[in-house]
Amino acid sequence: MKSYFCYFFLILLFYSCNKTETLFELKNNKNIGVNFSNDLEFSEDFNVYLYRNFYNGGGVALGDINNDGLIDLYLTSNQQKNKLYLNIGDFKFKDITDLANVSGEKAWSTGVTMVDINADGFLDIYVCNSGDIVGDNKQNELFINNGNLTFTESAEKYNLDDKGYSTHANFFDYDKDGDLDVYLLNNSYQSIGSFNLTKNERPKRDILGGDKLMENRNGKFFDVSQKANIYGSVIGFGLGVTVGDVNNDDWEDIFVCNDFFERDYLYINQRDGTFKEDLTSQMKSISAASMGADLADIDNNGSNDIFVTEMLPSDYKRLKTVTTFEDWNKYQYVLKNGYHHQFTRNVLHLNNENDTFSEIGRFSGVEASDWSWGALFFDMDNDGFKDLFISNGIFKDLTNQDYLQYISNKEVVKSIVQNNKVDYKRLVEIIPSEAVPNHSYRNLGGFQFKKFNNSGLNIESFSNGSAYGDIDNDGDLDLVVNNVNMPVFIFENKLNPKTNNYLKFELEGNALNKNAIGSKILIKTDQETLTQEIQPVRGFQSSVDVRANFGLGSVKTVDVEVIWPYGGKTIIENVKSNQIIKLKESDANFKNNNSEIKIEKILFDKKEMTSNFLHKENPFVDFDKERLIYHMCSNEGPKIEKGDLNGDNFDDIIISASKGYDPTILLSNGKNYKIDNKNNKELFEKFRELENSEILLFDADNDKDLDFYLASGGVEISRYSELLFDRLFLNDGNGNFSDSNQVMPDIDNKISTGAVEASDIDNDGDLDLFIGERIKIGRYGMPGSGFLLINDGNGKFINETSSRAPKFKEIGMITDASFIDLDNDNYKDLVIVGEYMGIKIFKNFNGKFKPITNNLDNEKGWWNKIHLEDLNNDGKIDFIVGNHGLNSRFKATKKNPLRLYFNDFDKNGFGEGIICFNDKNGKDYPYALRHDLIDQIKSLKKRFPDYESFKDADMTKIFDSNQIEGSRVFEVNNLETSIFINKGNFNFKKISIPKEVQFSPIYAINSNDFDNDGDKDIIMGGNLYTVKPEVGIYDASYGIYLENKGNENFVFHKGGKGFFLKGEIRDILITDKKEILVSRNKDSLTLFKFNGKWKFVKSF
Repeated sequence: MKSYFCYFFLILLFYSCNKTETLFELKNNKNIGVNFSNDLEFSEDFNVYLYRNFYNGGGVALGDINNDGLIDLYLTSNQQKNKLYLNIGDFKFKDITDLANVSGEKAWSTGVTMVDINADGFLDIYVCNSGDIVGDNKQNELFINNGNLTFTESAEKYNLDDKGYSTHANFFDYDKDGDLDVYLLNNSYQSIGSFNLTKNERPKRDILGGDKLMENRNGKFFDVSQKANIYGSVIGFGLGVTVGDVNNDDWEDIFVCNDFFERDYLYINQRDGTFKEDLTSQMKSISAASMGADLADIDNNGSNDIFVTEMLPSDYKRLKTVTTFEDWNKYQYVLKNGYHHQFTRNVLHLNNENDTFSEIGRFSGVEASDWSWGALFFDMDNDGFKDLFISNGIFKDLTNQDYLQYISNKEVVKSIVQNNKVDYKRLVEIIPSEAVPNHSYRNLGGFQFKKFNNSGLNIESFSNGSAYGDIDNDGDLDLVVNNVNMPVFIFENKLNPKTNNYLKFELEGNALNKNAIGSKILIKTDQETLTQEIQPVRGFQSSVDVRANFGLGSVKTVDVEVIWPYGGKTIIENVKSNQIIKLKESDANFKNNNSEIKIEKILFDKKEMTSNFLHKENPFVDFDKERLIYHMCSNEGPKIEKGDLNGDNFDDIIISASKGYDPTILLSNGKNYKIDNKNNKELFEKFRELENSEILLFDADNDKDLDFYLASGGVEISRYSELLFDRLFLNDGNGNFSDSNQVMPDIDNKISTGAVEASDIDNDGDLDLFIGERIKIGRYGMPGSGFLLINDGNGKFINETSSRAPKFKEIGMITDASFIDLDNDNYKDLVIVGEYMGIKIFKNFNGKFKPITNNLDNEKGWWNKIHLEDLNNDGKIDFIVGNHGLNSRFKATKKNPLRLYFNDFDKNGFGEGIICFNDKNGKDYPYALRHDLIDQIKSLKKRFPDYESFKDADMTKIFDSNQIEGSRVFEVNNLETSIFINKGNFNFKKISIPKEVQFSPIYAINSNDFDNDGDKDIIMGGNLYTVKPEVGIYDASYGIYLENKGNENFVFHKGGKGFFLKGEIRDILITDKKEILVSRNKDSLTLFKFNGKWKFVKSF
């Protein structure tokens, strides 16, 4: 490993010569007295093919073992001695491993925890062991501190000598009986390829190797996993366990990271000695190969959020050479068999404070950091926001696609496997080894993180366990990182003490929990409340300094509240910054009532629907028709419309259907709704094979009743099929419909419809129609056309687009449109939105439409919905436009737009649309991986014979100049859902709106003065689940309520003041009875009542 020692010293030389100041300084290990490197050597009998966790690395523990006020350092090694270093001050250490007798005697050490297990006032050391695949030399070790810098190994005495493939242990008092219990995280014995995924073995206990919850009974630990509802099965591939209070009931909950196919676990403490595993209810998206996690309050709102690491590279070249994604069929197979929605990326679960989380990793910019292990939230610069560090790297990268292709070659297999014996030496030696940078992110507030380029931490390495602590007691947090085949990184935080202020806490607990594990500390400033929990086990296989360190920014005086584990509370006011606060639980001056009743004000009251309507979706998979698209277009319903269908003066409801199902009519009696199963059944069955993309109720034939326009859309049927014609059904006045026998838009245009709107565009007393084309079937990206149908006064419609609106031709992938008189000339103008489109305004000149050129033309988005409302009471109509959002792998700005190139690249008569991002170098790179492009365009395999040749290929290298020049190119430069304020004369101003709106695509919008304050508030909904696994579902929205505060200021309310629901929201309708009806794909209708008054509800 001499080359990696040389590499380490080159790093030191680089950082010492680099003039750019960094926040952290990498220390010279020799100068500070630390000589440690977790060096690994494989053999024919023991290697990564025989022990899959061979390169997972070791852990770090920081804690004051001799109570001298200086935190000491323990490092685990996989094949050599573990090391204990005593902090002797001045950022120097002394190796006391042999004196202390803590080097460890077992085969392979992994995680380490410092904990005062016997409550004698001295930190003990618990080491997890693994790796012995043939023998019985992997029992965990417990080193009991003797108080004189020596330790006695006592794991068997405490019944903690577990024989599983242990990864880590987390000590906490789950039952609040006054002593510390432990969650022991194990990794399955069984090889990955031996499992049958259809036989979900999660409930079946593996007594020897599964996870365990161990209860402390008078100093000895007993397995209570089954009684406490803790999984401990053979499919548990535990790599991380994080403990903390996720629901603010002051009882600690548990989050477990599982590698490979098994999903993660979220255990909610039931406060009776048991847990409820509730992940699938609270989290929709999770990481696939979860490695490490941390739990912390990232937005200073008092609730813990959860970050989980995975393996998605942030570097484009790495992404193209080492990454592959599950296809749609494998994803559905895994989902069907109970392993939940898992995706290849880091995830950041934002706590919604109501037993749900929103996954916002893509919005926050932390979804990709390469082969990531530990994640640590801590305030690096003491500005009051918790920043993020991620340790990265794998010494032998088994995900390298060229390596995998090479060893799958039959001739190579023959040369490696001879006489039924595998040449592991050769097989392992040729695995690529590439150091990758650790990642640090600065917390900017507003749920957003930015790469901390001058942190000094982003060193290329093979890093694993990491821990933070104030090694030199100067009020900022230093960092230690354990590496494979490289010396340990020890970073000193060089923050100027004049830059920001801090507070540090040393807590002393009662009885058998001396470090007050489970305590909460709240720091209250004039602006916000900062929160930390005393939970030292964090990140990957590591434990941090138990002393809580708060950055305060420029704040000099704060109020402090400590909530102790066993019911006490300490409150101190006007505490000055830049000091260490020492507190005892025995001195608590208040009693904490963690079950007190809280009163919550809500505006929206969810009610039960009397009808049993449930939307059903057909099983069509868009990706089978077009391989290079990422989002399906065949599941954009159901849409809902209201109107009196049967002349009884009550508004009824009609709901669109998917292909293979009939539209549903809900008849109202003024009190509730009932499904009409009799009328129109025969008529609707005739058109059952249509995908009802849009519906419209309007009086087509001027007979004073509502007729029914049924649009055909989606991509499920052939573009030549007559089923693509839209249909108009005429009402007899009693709710009975008959086919008008018209085909829409006309006999020459079979289109997939995305929008239909009615208005009297020529002021002749009848309603005309605009029809918008959603998609060219089989040619995603190609622009559709709009159609203007003129009513003859009797419900017969004629296509007059060419004479009245020729510019409607090929304007985009139309998703919505709305008629509105924007210039008060008594003629309705038209606004059209869609994908790869600006927001198009067409002025109505006496029944003819011409485009208006304004600032909205260049707001090119993936627009889904437009809603019109006067938001500032100035008499002018403003635009609320639903877009894709920012919580996505897809990014687009005016400087670096997203582009789609459409061409018949392989000359087979069928075009392909290739979606690209524009890099800072100005070049366009495809999102598609090499094998995905080759699956569609076979000729590319010759040009790019391997992944290495493809890794930095932009569009001009992938295709020749003639192919590029012959392509139609469409752009997107704005993915934000937006509000545009009407300034008059067709000019609009974009205003700032709450960031939470951008967490998911928006498909439904409505408005009303819900709180009776004189201005219009907004409700929205969205989400999209039918997407390729490589980009991941969009599920972070639970409905949005934006309160209009006036002066173009809108406020988001977590929990929506009662407007809160799960699912893919597709339409929102408001009735005259102050009801809100919400439709969701593959789900029921939801009804909310509102009356402009607050309702008070109790929460606990």
